[in-house]
Parts: sequence; C-alpha cells; structure tokens
Amino acid sequence: MDDSRIVLLSGDIGNKLFDKFKEQSGKNFYNCGVAEANMMGVAAGMALSGLRPIIYTITPFTTTRCYEQIRVDACYHNVPVIIVGTGSGFTYAELGPTHHSCEDLAIMRVLPNMTVLAPADEVELRQCLRAALKQKGPVYIRI
Repeated sequence: MDDSRIVLLSGDIGNKLFDKFKEQSGKNFYNCGVAEANMMGVAAGMALSGLRPIIYTITPFTTTRCYEQIRVDACYHNVPVIIVGTGSGFTYAELGPTHHSCEDLAIMRVLPNMTVLAPADEVELRQCLRAALKQKGPVYIRI
C-alpha cells in the first residue's frame, strides 16, 4: 500500500500498532481521540477532497456510536471511507456491555452504498484491505 493518499485515523487506540505506519508517513496519521463521530465526519471530508481515509477503533465505537455520521457523511455521499472495527462480538467482554458489538453486521449491511467485509484471518484481512482500497464507496471491515 504505497499510496500517499492513504490517511489513518485512530479513535485513541492501537497507537503502538501503527508505529511503522507513522514512521513511514507520519503526516498521514491522526489520533482523533475519543471523538468517533467527529472522526467519521473528518474522514468523509478527507475522502471528498481526494484522500483515502481508513478509520480504526473498537467496533461499537465506530459503528453504533457514530451511525448517523456513517449514514449521512459517508454513505449518502458514497465516499471511499474504510471503517475498520476491531474487537467485534464479545472480544472486549471484560470491559462491559458498552464494548460489546453483536449487531454491527446487521446495522452496517442495511446502509446505502456500504460494502461489508468480515475476514477470518490475517490473509483474508490483507485481501479485504486491498479490495476495500479499490472500492469507490464506503467499506466496513469487521475484525
């Protein structure tokens, strides 16, 4: 993925995970903090200006918490925003029900123009990311 248009927006998680990306293209990494709805709007604006934003945060925070922004800002405008939700299902069960996400597939699949991908392993995840970057509209990747 050697594309200077790719920007990564994080919802205040996984920062160590992105050290290599930050070293290679630090100006293309944004930690948006605990402001997921704002992050979605920023990503949609970036996509409208020709960038390829990838959003990464815990699944319920990037789906249910900012569902209206996904629908209005990304889907209605059919912009190429890639939304990566990590910790689907009960992965973060010990953190309580606010971190559970069992409905994300259902709610994301009904959005207009949304492509939903659910890779089973690292190989499929890489394939999904490559496929998502070829899409002209919004994509949700559930991991």
